[in-house]
Amino acid sequence: MQKHMTVPDWSEIRQRYQLVNQRTYFNTPSFCAMSDRTVAVQVDCLELFQTKGNQLNEQAQQAAEEIRQIVLELTHTDDHEVAIIPDVSTAMNHLAELLHDCKKVALLREDYPAASSPWIVRDFDITWVERRDMAYDLKEIEDVLKSGVQVLALSWVMYNSGAILDLQAIGELCKQYDVIFIVDGTQGLVAQDLDLSKAHIDVMLVTAFKWMLAGYGIGVAIARKGFVAKHPIRVAGQNTIVNGEKSAEDLTNYRSGIERFELGHAKIQQVLALACALNELKSIGFEMIQQRTAELMGVLRSSLQEGGIDILTPAVASANMLVIEGTAERADQLKQAGIDFTYRHGLIRLGIYFYNNETDISRLIQALN
Repeated sequence: MQKHMTVPDWSEIRQRYQLVNQRTYFNTPSFCAMSDRTVAVQVDCLELFQTKGNQLNEQAQQAAEEIRQIVLELTHTDDHEVAIIPDVSTAMNHLAELLHDCKKVALLREDYPAASSPWIVRDFDITWVERRDMAYDLKEIEDVLKSGVQVLALSWVMYNSGAILDLQAIGELCKQYDVIFIVDGTQGLVAQDLDLSKAHIDVMLVTAFKWMLAGYGIGVAIARKGFVAKHPIRVAGQNTIVNGEKSAEDLTNYRSGIERFELGHAKIQQVLALACALNELKSIGFEMIQQRTAELMGVLRSSLQEGGIDILTPAVASANMLVIEGTAERADQLKQAGIDFTYRHGLIRLGIYFYNNETDISRLIQALN
């Protein structure tokens, strides 16, 4: 029997996000609109620090557990572990150090640096998958994996085109050829559905200042239990010790698994913000958010096409971002009209999310024309 879902009041929800009510905002791929509640949580935290010191350790620990549970729910899995990380680049460097014995690594040409740079600067033998018309061919990825590659690291959604990769198909290839599969999911997770019970991904890293709507300084690592059992994580710090009353020399007193990435003192302000943001998203409904985002993307695409504006994002495209040709004149035109977007390498990138609406799209098309 099909599950009945109540359609949210999108106009009411939009009012919680001041940025999209003050600007015509298509720049979530760069930085999110934060809700009033998420900002208030951080302000309250800082004010408490200012007047009473830190009394929030226990609350932050509870919030961290909420984050783990919501992320597992979001990704439909009970076979993964979740760690809280400061950002993707830091965690990707940890992984590159952890897998230093895996000498052959495959990367995507022109991928986002957070996914590729940590491998490039180390002593790995890099095999590149070339970009074809802003996308990557699955057969070419398979050919690279068959060549003896041990690690494949890539982004789920391409930041510079909006192309989205089939993680389930690539994961099956990695499983077939015994390749460790690491994904930067920052530009996809929440806006796009992902079932980690079906996609064979060893580690996914996500920064929370884009589609998770939590601001800077926090993200999550989601690791398959089989991966962390096979590749014990050796990094450690103050926060990896379970019981602070015991000696750090007691190796049984350390966290295990991917939670070893949580090195220093808890980032209380950011943890509380992410827990708040994820709870708000969950209360709206992840499926409803994804459906609304896809619907708005459909309106955006058809409006651009009707206006004679070429969409350069290739098939298969994400439901939350696309690119169009962007001359300097066109970019200035949009800026003067109060449109927020990203202009890079002659391309205009437009992101759309559940808090956008049809009026935003009409203003964009009017400014473009």
